[in-house]
Amino acid sequence: METTQQISTKSGGDHIVKSVARTCQTLVYFDEVRRPLSVVEVSKELGYPQSSTSALLKSLVKLGFLTHDSRKKSYFPTERVPLLGSWMNPDLFGEGTIHRLLKNISERTQHVVVLATKNGDEAEYVQVILPKDSPIHHISLGTRRPLGNSGVGRVLMSRFSDDEVRSLFRKINAYRAPDKPAVDVKAFVASLAETRAKGYYLSTDQVVQGSGLISMPFPNHLSSRLFAVGVGAPTDVILRSEAEIVGIMREEIVRNLKKMDQQSLTS
Repeated sequence: METTQQISTKSGGDHIVKSVARTCQTLVYFDEVRRPLSVVEVSKELGYPQSSTSALLKSLVKLGFLTHDSRKKSYFPTERVPLLGSWMNPDLFGEGTIHRLLKNISERTQHVVVLATKNGDEAEYVQVILPKDSPIHHISLGTRRPLGNSGVGRVLMSRFSDDEVRSLFRKINAYRAPDKPAVDVKAFVASLAETRAKGYYLSTDQVVQGSGLISMPFPNHLSSRLFAVGVGAPTDVILRSEAEIVGIMREEIVRNLKKMDQQSLTS
């Protein structure tokens, strides 16, 4: 494995764009240490100005390649980083277990299927299976949804304690843009009990009018991060097929979890 120092000295006589070099060196450094890093740590190790380092890391968060933990003031790569080379090593993504899970759900339901994870103050789609004739066109890889006003966001937040949810949404409300409505924290936390009890959440017309999503948590053994699986379709279809779609999602998740457990035992 190349170190950040090796990469920085391989320029030879060719000009390397500084921002590109810093981005690559930062991602390689994460690969070396394999833990969350602060702005100060990255700045000190790579020799960048702290202000430039902060701007770089924030940009990588916005692009979906890093996630930011505001409480610990640290950054960590998202699944989009290994996804770039997933076709070469598809154990986790690409044609691996998770991809097969999403593909099976999509084939059985004939609907859009997404895998979402929490990234900062939003939920981000890190995998999307879009059937050829799907009427849903507003969902794509990297799409972000508000945690407080989306199905996947609600399911992801249901995995946290009520106190953690309150703390996060108070911060989101405090720093929200003037044109964005505040989250009713008390009502949101109270409603999570039903989501946890049912094991899924059905949302309709929340983000896009005429569209709905059934979301449920996916207890992935291959990552410390939380995921939610969602099936999207027109509102009338989602409402009409709720029980069938939920049944298919649960069957495929259980089946693939068993496969993942078997693989971990034999590896």
